[in-house]
Amino acid sequence: MNLKRLTAILLCLVMVFAATACGSETEEVKAPETAESTEADGTDFHGAELVVATWGWAENGLRTLAADFETQYNCKIVVDPTSGNGDRLNKLMAEKNDPSADIALLTKSFAEVGNSNDLFEKVDTNVVTDLDNLYDFAVSADGYGPCYSVCRYGIMYDADGLEEAGLEPPTSYQELFDDKYAGRVALPDMASTAGPYMLVAMAEAMGGSQEDISPAMELMQEKKDNIDIWYNASSDVVTAFTTDEIDIAVFMDINMPGLMDSGLNMVWVDAAEGSFAAPATVNVVKNCKNPELAQLFVEYLISDETQNKIAGAMKEAPVSKNAVMDDDLKTYLAFGEEAMNALKEFDESFISTAKEEWIDTFQRTVSVR
Repeated sequence: MNLKRLTAILLCLVMVFAATACGSETEEVKAPETAESTEADGTDFHGAELVVATWGWAENGLRTLAADFETQYNCKIVVDPTSGNGDRLNKLMAEKNDPSADIALLTKSFAEVGNSNDLFEKVDTNVVTDLDNLYDFAVSADGYGPCYSVCRYGIMYDADGLEEAGLEPPTSYQELFDDKYAGRVALPDMASTAGPYMLVAMAEAMGGSQEDISPAMELMQEKKDNIDIWYNASSDVVTAFTTDEIDIAVFMDINMPGLMDSGLNMVWVDAAEGSFAAPATVNVVKNCKNPELAQLFVEYLISDETQNKIAGAMKEAPVSKNAVMDDDLKTYLAFGEEAMNALKEFDESFISTAKEEWIDTFQRTVSVR
């Protein structure tokens, strides 16, 4: 090989190496995606089952709401529809050392009892990052599960039923005990969510307080026979309305649409003592099988995207200050800062300690016939 040809070959090789070196500086070489890299981003839980304990009537709405969560985290929501708050709380207590549920949905007063009995974990604020978007009442001061929705309790009545009886609509909780409404009223039992709230609201309006509920309790004792139903289950009230057994109830706003769809001419009243909130909380069960996924579910429920769907899916009001709601739902659900501020709040810690004594007195002197 002559010197000229060898020089040309060497020059070509130098140019190839230079181009390769430049390419390595300017082009990013991407590693192929592997199962390990998918796991590392924390979104794939490989079909893990997250057990959510809730109300039976809330099961369908919850499944609708959680569909995107299942897709996002490759998991499955298993709903445990354990009837009322008390039943759900008792089950959690019985399974304290080996819980079957990962998440428990409870009204705020029952969640407070669970917190005091060490049933729940505090939220991990590195995961649950949207707490600042919630109304103040929805955030636990002690760091436990936040509220994800709120219902109102107030007075509702069938206008046609009262008109046929020649009666004016009631305007207060106290008025419901009046003889003119005898046999037409359903009120919450003291063991229910709303019973203690109504008791305290009446006591305060009658000159008492949460520490002195005697004015309200004495009125209940004196006029107990005027009340047709002391209820624990919402279904009992719905049945009583639809069978014309009652015309008036202290009941949740979320029941208005169903009753109206059944043909009743239902009207909502904000009682003189105030309509009161029954917020629903989402709680991570202590010692649960999927704690990481459970924390992600809390964040999912309070995120703005999910809060915008709460009213449509669950027929409950969202608790995010950023949430939007269809106008037709605003006719019976609390929405916006003004409506939220108007809801009467209670000292849940005090009620949780006093409730057992109130229930005992109520069962001995009021609910007995």
